[in-house]
Amino acid sequence: MTSHKAAPDLKHLFQPRSIAIVGASRDPTKSGGMFISGLLRDGYKGNIYPINPKEPEIMSLKSYPSVLDIPDEIDLAIIAISNNNVPRAISECSQRKCKFAIVHSAGFAELGTNGKALQDEMLKAAQSGGVRVVGPNCMGIFSPQAGINTVVPYSVLPMESGNVAFIGQSGWAAENSVLLSMERGYRLSAAVSIGNQSDLTIEDFIEYFGKDNNTSVITAYIEGSKQGERLMKLAAEISLKKPIVIWKGGSSEAGAKAAASHTGSLAGKYATFEAASRQNGITLAHSLNELLDLAVAFTCPYLPKDNKLGLLLEAGGGAVASADICDKVGLTIPPLPPETQQKLDDFLIGRIPPSPSLKNPIDLVWAPLNEMATIYTTALDIVLEAVDSCLMMCYAFLHEEQFISNLEGIYHKHQKPIAIVPGHSSEQRQGMPMLVKRGIPTFTMPEDAIKALSALTNRTAYLRSKTNSQEHM
Repeated sequence: MTSHKAAPDLKHLFQPRSIAIVGASRDPTKSGGMFISGLLRDGYKGNIYPINPKEPEIMSLKSYPSVLDIPDEIDLAIIAISNNNVPRAISECSQRKCKFAIVHSAGFAELGTNGKALQDEMLKAAQSGGVRVVGPNCMGIFSPQAGINTVVPYSVLPMESGNVAFIGQSGWAAENSVLLSMERGYRLSAAVSIGNQSDLTIEDFIEYFGKDNNTSVITAYIEGSKQGERLMKLAAEISLKKPIVIWKGGSSEAGAKAAASHTGSLAGKYATFEAASRQNGITLAHSLNELLDLAVAFTCPYLPKDNKLGLLLEAGGGAVASADICDKVGLTIPPLPPETQQKLDDFLIGRIPPSPSLKNPIDLVWAPLNEMATIYTTALDIVLEAVDSCLMMCYAFLHEEQFISNLEGIYHKHQKPIAIVPGHSSEQRQGMPMLVKRGIPTFTMPEDAIKALSALTNRTAYLRSKTNSQEHM
C-alpha cells in the first residue's frame, strides 16, 4: 500500500476558531474581499485576521502585514495570492504553527513540470511546521455549522446544517453540489473542494466524514486517487455504516486527458475502479445530476427489504417509461396479491373513473382535485403492504402541508422507501424540496426515481451479503 501520513483530525478545518485571510482586500469583488465579507455576513463567530501589508484596516477589521504579526493562534489560513508568493506565505504559516491552509491559488502541478516544482516547494514549507494543506487550485470549504462559505462566497445561502458531505476534485462540481443541494431540499454537513490534493487527499476526507457524527451520507467527485488501496479499504469499512456515492471523472480516454490538465490527476483504468468500487460498497454515479439524485435517495431513512417495486401512477406513459427502466436496473413489478387489489378496488370505486389496471402498475386514471391528496395517500398505504418500495407519480399539490403530513405518516408507518415524481415537475418545484427535507425523495422524471430506488435496493443486497459472509466465517 502507498504510504501516507496519519489522517489528521479535521475538526479545526471545518470549525476553525480563527481564520487568517492572506490576500485580504477592501474590494468585495475580489476573492480576498469576498471571503471576509462572506464570513461577516454568514455569522462566523471566530476571529478574522485580514493579511495585507498595504492596508491598516479592512471591513472594520484590523489588518496585519503578515501572518507572523497575528498575536493569537491560527486554526486556518485562507490563501488568495499569486502562485509565486504562496510558498513564502505557507512558510510564515508554518512558523506560526497554523493548523490548516486552504490554497485557492492556481498555477501548480496542473500546469506541468514547473508548476509541480512550485507545488513541491509550497508543500515542503508546509511540512516544516506541520501545516496541513487543502489544494492548491481549489475552492475551499462550505461549513454551515461554522458559517464559512469559500466555495460560492458570492452567494447568500442559508447556513443550515444537514447530513450529506461532499468532497470534490473540481471547483465546478463543488459549487454546484452546494447550490443544488439547496434547490433539491437536502442540506450539507460540509463540502470541500480539494483541487490538486497536494497534501490532504480524498481518502483523508472520506476517513474524516466516515467518523463524523453529523454526516450520514458521503458524496464525492474525483478524477484520480493517489492512495487507491487505502480508498477501497476505507470504503469497505465505512460503507457498512454510511453510503458512499462517487462520481469519477476520466472514464474515457479524452476524460482522462482532461483530468490530467485540470488537477494533474492520473485517472487510472475506469473498469478497475468500477469493479473495486462495487466490491467495497461504493455506489457509482455517472453525472452530477445522478450524484445529486443519489444524495437525495440516501437521505431516505429506510432501505427496501427486496426488489419488489410498486408503481402508483396517474399517467399511462409514465407507467410504460417506468416499466422499461425497471427491467434494466433489476427491479421487479410483481402483480399485487388479489386481496390487495380488492382493497384498492373497494376504496377507489366511485372516487375515480374505472381503472384499466389495479394489478401493478396501478393506474389511478384521474383523481378529482378535491380528493386528490386523500386518494393518493390512501392508495399508497394499501400498495405498500405488498411491495418493498414504491414510486408514486402524482398531480397532487406537493407543497400542501396536509398532503405532506399524510404522506409522511404512511411512509413511517410502513418504513419502506417511496419516491415521488410530480406529474408536472415545472409546476411542483415548490413542493419537491419540502418533501426531501422530510426524508421523502422526489425526482423530476420516473427514470431518475427508479434508478435511485434501485441504488437503495442494491445497498440492501450489499449489506446482506456482508452480513451473510460474516456469519459463515
